[in-house]
Amino acid sequence: MRIRSYVHTVFLPHAILWAAAFLVPAQSRTEWLAEWKAELWYVCHTPTAEPQSIYHQKHNEVDALSFCMGAFEDGLWLRRNHPRPTPWSVSRPGYPSRCVYSLAVLLLLSLSLAAHLPNVRRVILPSPYRNVDSPVMISRGESLWSPTPSVRFSEYQAWKNNAQQTFSNFAFYKPAVSRIQIAPNKTAELAIAGASDNLLKLLQIPLESGAFHHLTNDDAVELVLSHEAWEKYFDAAPNIVGQLVDLAGQPVLIAGVASANSWRLPGKMDGWLLENQQRLATVSSNSKGFMLAKVKDPSFILSSDGQFEITATTVGGSRIHYRCMSVAKQCRQPLALYLFALVLACLSLPATTALPLGEYPASSDRLAWTTRMRRWIFLITKISLILPIVYFVSMDLAYFSYTIHPVYAQYIQLGTTFPAFLFAFRWALRDQRKRCPVCLCLLTNPARVGQSSRTFLAWNGTELICVQGHGLLHVPDISTSWFSTQRWLYLDPSWSVLFSGAHAGTL
Repeated sequence: MRIRSYVHTVFLPHAILWAAAFLVPAQSRTEWLAEWKAELWYVCHTPTAEPQSIYHQKHNEVDALSFCMGAFEDGLWLRRNHPRPTPWSVSRPGYPSRCVYSLAVLLLLSLSLAAHLPNVRRVILPSPYRNVDSPVMISRGESLWSPTPSVRFSEYQAWKNNAQQTFSNFAFYKPAVSRIQIAPNKTAELAIAGASDNLLKLLQIPLESGAFHHLTNDDAVELVLSHEAWEKYFDAAPNIVGQLVDLAGQPVLIAGVASANSWRLPGKMDGWLLENQQRLATVSSNSKGFMLAKVKDPSFILSSDGQFEITATTVGGSRIHYRCMSVAKQCRQPLALYLFALVLACLSLPATTALPLGEYPASSDRLAWTTRMRRWIFLITKISLILPIVYFVSMDLAYFSYTIHPVYAQYIQLGTTFPAFLFAFRWALRDQRKRCPVCLCLLTNPARVGQSSRTFLAWNGTELICVQGHGLLHVPDISTSWFSTQRWLYLDPSWSVLFSGAHAGTL
């Protein structure tokens, strides 16, 4: 009987209180539990006329259990009416998690836009032309990597017959728009390039299906589709290779499908009409296109940094200047410009804003090393998110359309990347200075302290406070030899009773 009475009058009510205590915010749980245990003692020891009677014991047991059940309602009321968000709450402005999540959302938006823009996706993906002996693009005059053809077909033939000392294995392609039959009663206009039969082999573009063949006079003209055109116009039909289709009134044989994102040369191509030299010779000599060639000595490309000029003399004695650019180097140009703008912004940052974050006492006896490291991890996280955001935003602006000249796209990329880095890094440093080193919340309630006329006699400036009660930040109005940068002052835990949002145990 004594054991049963102990369970009903002592153990069970306390167990109910401990269960209800989990509804109470952690910072108020200890005090709340102590108050309820004290009240429970008075309930269990209520005096009666017959203290030793069985009626008295049952009365106290019922009252104690009924009293403890009300703790759940009280704990739930405290949680609803006294919310105490953690320093990593997203709903409150100024909290560090809100800053990180905002940067993460901006990164996802810029990345999603880059993934939906075909030209941006083509530039961002790793280049398929990475070999040192990759071909060079030969352009006439000052135009380099221009979307407008500049080399006449007659010049291509002259180069192929007379320029065997430096170059070998020349290739030519001429962009055009042709109507192709994609279904029995359905046609579409595709960007089809009339090209020499060695173009794709020269660029080492692999085929997802099909194979290259050696064309003869009796063979039908071969058409290689791009991966995008195969999916968009032919519904990714697996048996498309070997079929005959009508292209601008002539039957052509679909010989294969090029791998995805393998074309990085000027012009958006949906396919390549591969023709042998006999069929290619029927092209008008004044037709302009693009010419590629392989350099016999790959070390020449490395010594010239992938770009060089050649002057050719025509039969009439006139001199024509040609510019040559390595295909592999040109495809890496956007990443090189991004890294150049990053280095330039890092060098310019000290001239535009102060780099020191302020003076912060070590307080090794009061702050855990995890708390001190969290401040630097937060700064590194912001910078780590800024780097890809600037990259994708600049690429979205520079390469959102195929019609933008590649040179102009490079100007846009460089003109947006450098100022974006400069202002983003300045914001990251200024934002870090305005935050509490303990909870990383933005400091509020600025107050003027001191007088400007007493700069050399006493401190004067702006004082900001942490709403969690961790400390004060003193920012001087005028830098002096004894107070040149902002200073942080940690507050003793005894000050936490003055702050409604203070968290016990953070210091």
